[in-house]
Amino acid sequence: MRPEAALARMQNRTGGQMLKAWIAGAVLGCSLTLVSPHAGALEADLTPEQATRVGGDFNAYGEKLTILRDSSSKVFKTAPGAGTELGAAWQRIAEAPSTRGFVPELVFIVGAYVLFALVIFGVRRASASVRQRWRFDPVRTRGAAGVLALDALDRAVVAAVGYILFEQWCDFGTTQDYLAVALVWAGMRWWIVMWGVNALLRAREPELRLIPMSDACARALTWVTGVALFVGYAGISVMPVLLRAQLPTATAQFIAFVQGVVVALGGVIGLVIYQRLEMAPKDQRTARQRFWFAAAAIGLGLTLLAWSFGVILLKFSIYHSLVWSLRIAGIAFIIDSVLGLTARAGSSPVAMWIPLAQRSIRVAAILAIAILFAELWLVEEFAVIEREAWEPVRRSLITAALTLVSGYVAWRYLHDWTEARLRAAVPQLGDEDDGEARVASRLTTVLPVLRILLGITIVLMAVLVALSQLGVNIAPLLAGAGVVGLAISFGSQALVRDIVSGIFFMTDDAFRVGEYIDTGKLKGTVEKITLRSVRLRHHNGQVHTIPFGQLTSITNFSRDWQTVKFNVRLARDTDIEVVRKTVKKIGLEMMQTPELAKELLQPLKLQGVADIADNALIVRMKFTARPTKPSWVQREALKRVYKVFGEKGIEFASSTITVQSAGAGALPPEALGGAAASAAPRSEAA
Repeated sequence: MRPEAALARMQNRTGGQMLKAWIAGAVLGCSLTLVSPHAGALEADLTPEQATRVGGDFNAYGEKLTILRDSSSKVFKTAPGAGTELGAAWQRIAEAPSTRGFVPELVFIVGAYVLFALVIFGVRRASASVRQRWRFDPVRTRGAAGVLALDALDRAVVAAVGYILFEQWCDFGTTQDYLAVALVWAGMRWWIVMWGVNALLRAREPELRLIPMSDACARALTWVTGVALFVGYAGISVMPVLLRAQLPTATAQFIAFVQGVVVALGGVIGLVIYQRLEMAPKDQRTARQRFWFAAAAIGLGLTLLAWSFGVILLKFSIYHSLVWSLRIAGIAFIIDSVLGLTARAGSSPVAMWIPLAQRSIRVAAILAIAILFAELWLVEEFAVIEREAWEPVRRSLITAALTLVSGYVAWRYLHDWTEARLRAAVPQLGDEDDGEARVASRLTTVLPVLRILLGITIVLMAVLVALSQLGVNIAPLLAGAGVVGLAISFGSQALVRDIVSGIFFMTDDAFRVGEYIDTGKLKGTVEKITLRSVRLRHHNGQVHTIPFGQLTSITNFSRDWQTVKFNVRLARDTDIEVVRKTVKKIGLEMMQTPELAKELLQPLKLQGVADIADNALIVRMKFTARPTKPSWVQREALKRVYKVFGEKGIEFASSTITVQSAGAGALPPEALGGAAASAAPRSEAA
């Protein structure tokens, strides 16, 4: 390919390439490290064979280094006369034949920029009320998305106006027309890519700012970013016109290199601004701040090196892959941060699903970047795969990546949905009377088991489909999986027994999450059900994990209703009829109390005399309540019985023992005194 054609391709292939390089590091900067153009002069007499005596593949790398050395030497030798050559090229453009003349073309360029400004002002003015409403929308994600859509609208209008201007003014037949188109096109592209910069910094709308910083820092970074990006896009757009005006190729390469350095200098300025205004002193910076600061600096430095090598060697594959990766990462970061506005605020009923969307976007971005780098190194650099053979491979990779992302989204959706249902079903720790006990539905009970089975199915299906898209024969894998499953089933009979027993327990609906059960040896509230075991929480706090295969019989205390019976000891001379009427009245009053009425199914009543003791009349009372809080209902009933019985004069049994003697009459005082004296030592000894 001719060098002029390679540089001319930059106009079409690098439309957004410098955008993400700047967004990734304009606010964080980089150190401008580049190998000296004369670094290879010390070894000018060495041949590739002498420089790479190891042989093998290193010979190819030695040849590439030699080409890089020679090309950089050739490019930088044009530095002294670059200004003269550039001025001569501009002079040739001004004197080139034109249907309108050079001055009208300049007027067209200035008029186009003025028209763009008026269009932007008009669109902003017409949408000011809508923008204000979205700016302060309670659902911050919706508001930020709306403002981003309005920003995209004025850019779409600018693009439409620019297209109309090109069609009506330019005939694309002269160099001056190409210059006008290049400069106007540079302005359009600059305004379009500033959409991402404004989305991140929001100098005038701090409530929608995606990168936390002060207003002063955001304004400064926006200005520096805009200037540096305009320099980059203007240079990229005008370079083909300069080549058309017979600018020497080596000189054009040097000018393109200087252009990259200027854009990177903007990154350095952004780094200094952000460091001085936002970052804490070195001894107070967090590890996160230091990591991202260093990562952005390294990223921009690598981008500058890739641009420089591409300009010198006229091979931009590494630069394209790197910048496209930064572009994908930048867009993914914007979408992720916009979704995170509502997730952090927690003001939307759909906020619980936003982390799922964020994780899905991150996974998709990682897979897309991986495909880009695979194309770079396997096709462009190492030539492991031919370009013609790579196209079907790339389609297969994209299909496989989409399959994996879909499987990941399905799994995360299933996991988050089941987790939300399970958290709502499991009772909270503490006193059971602090809140209403919640028993899970049958579906919620089997959700953990279904989640495991469906998760395994989703993962296996996604992996198998992805492998099939990549050309892997999955029939042997399926056969091998069957053999392995059969071997596991024979070798782990206890595990199989636990799983099968659990399936039958779930089918019989023997217990659910949140219910209180007794397994014979252990009892507690069902807290979690897995594929092979059940976890019980004892009311004292202990946790019991029981494999399903060890469960023989289950007693469930939390189904439908529960009848509670309890005894009360009364004085032996108590009137039973009075007690019956009093208890009945207490039961009716309890049924009229709202808190107790929703728990009671049948009122408190006197069942009858349960036993007659030496010093007490034992009566039995009962009530029927829901199985959620029967002990609390019993305590409320006893509290009312104690109070009302005292008011009615119904006495409870006393533990006092009365001794009566018959026929002997009263004892003399001397006998009573002797009995008291003999009892005193015994009481002191006790």
